[in-house]
Order: sequence, then structure tokens, then C-alpha cells
Amino acid sequence: MDAYHVHSESTRSNVNHPFINFFHKPIMIYYFVDPFCQQCWELERYMKKLTMEYGAFFNVRPIISHIYNESPHRLLDKKEENHIIHNGDHLNKYYGFISIKAAALQGNKAGRDFLRSVQEAIFLYNKNESIHDILAHSVENTNLDIREFENDLLSSSAKKAYESDIQLMHEMDVNQYPTLVFFSQHNEEYSVKVSGLQTYDAYTFVLKKMLHFELTNFSKPTIEACFIQYGRLQTEEIAFIFDLSEKEAEKKLKQLQLMQKVKQVVINGILFWEYCGQNKAEVHQND
Repeated sequence: MDAYHVHSESTRSNVNHPFINFFHKPIMIYYFVDPFCQQCWELERYMKKLTMEYGAFFNVRPIISHIYNESPHRLLDKKEENHIIHNGDHLNKYYGFISIKAAALQGNKAGRDFLRSVQEAIFLYNKNESIHDILAHSVENTNLDIREFENDLLSSSAKKAYESDIQLMHEMDVNQYPTLVFFSQHNEEYSVKVSGLQTYDAYTFVLKKMLHFELTNFSKPTIEACFIQYGRLQTEEIAFIFDLSEKEAEKKLKQLQLMQKVKQVVINGILFWEYCGQNKAEVHQND
């Protein structure tokens, strides 16, 4: 875990990565993510829990990037190899990166939802599809404006946004995925970089150090609020986010099912709980 000062003026003034007064929350987290990285996917449940517990204190800005020389920290596993088309590997990855940036032009939440959908297709559902099919399905799953997405995909805006992400990766000396860089709104010259997949406690430790007051959970949002935020979750995710055993989590989920708040769905042989309440659009956290 590295602490360092931010000296680059371009980093602070870059319009694609606003830093100061981003929705007035005290912490901004730059999340350097490679969508095809297994460890980045494993971090996702930590990000969900961090958002549900402490989302009032920070915003997350995904920075889509990739180390093209495939460093020792970014070796592809068999699952990744099966989902990146056999020829033109870098070209297909590039198309994926540009697509995620195009989705993000419809808003930070739209970009994060699209990124999550791509990761789920690769690492959770194990879909044996081309990257083009995965991206097409992700557009549908995240309710993007398809015409706007197609226009953005062909415009220079998405390309410039991705190039800006790569520049930021180099400026902050990111050489491992995932990497989180925490910025304090109280002291814009100070930041903490956390490289690689760490424990959940490591991330909360950094938040406590970055804030100028004691970090507490306050009142953790309800399980229903978690479904309003994320739509579809597994029993083990609810157990992790709410510090429950899987048996306790399943009991609470069945209670919500009886209240017709959630329902069970099976996708590619994997059991999920999906939100079916009336407030699906009322997402109030910091996605």
C-alpha cells in the first residue's frame, strides 16, 4: 500500500476525471480496473459492501485501463482466454474498453452498471460468447439508450475518454490490477494508493485515515435497499455485505420473497435473488 502526493496539474484539471467537489463527498476513489481481470471481478463484492456501508463518504470513478505487456500481476487464466476471441486479442480488448467509456458518457452509474454486466458475463455466467455479443447483451441489460450508445461508440468522445484513462494510469504509476487511489477533498495534495486485491478491512482502514472524523457504519441500509441498488444478488453476497451466515441471509431473503420484494431466478445454473419491488429506479447510493 503506497501513500504519495499528487503533483500533476493535468490530473487535477482533466475534465474527464473531475476531482475537486465531485458531488461534495469527502473522498474520491479512482478505481483502476481491467474488465478482463479476474482479481478486479473479485474486488466487486468488496466495492458493493463498501458502497452500502460507507457510500455517504465517497464516490467511485472507474478508470478503464490495461497493461498491454501483460505484467506478472495480470496473467490471463483459462476463463479469460475462453472469452477473448482467438485472433486480434488486443483489438477486441480495445473495443471492450471503448464500449465501456461510451456507456459512461450516459452517466457514471450507467458506466459502472455496464462494466459490471460485462464482468458478470465473463466471470460469473461463463458465457461462451464473443466480446461483441457480450457487449451487445450488456447494452440491453443495463437499459442504455442504444442509439446514443452507438453514436458515442463511433465518436471521438469515447476514444478521448479512454486515452485520458491511460494517461492517468501512467501518471499514477499503476502497474497492477485492481488499484484504488483514494483522494481526500480536505487535502487535495494527499492520496493513498492501494495496489492489488487486499482484504476488506484494508480498504476501510484507508477510509478512516483519509477522513477527518471517526468512521462508523451509522445505520447500514436494508437488504431491500441493496437490491434497489444492484438489482440481482446471490445469497453469499448478501451474507458478506450484511455480515450474516449464509443460512441467516437465506432466511431474510425468503422473508422478502414472501413479501414479493424479491424472487429467485436461475441463470446458467446459478441461483440469484432478483428485486421485483416498486422502487427499482430509486437508486440513491454513489454508483
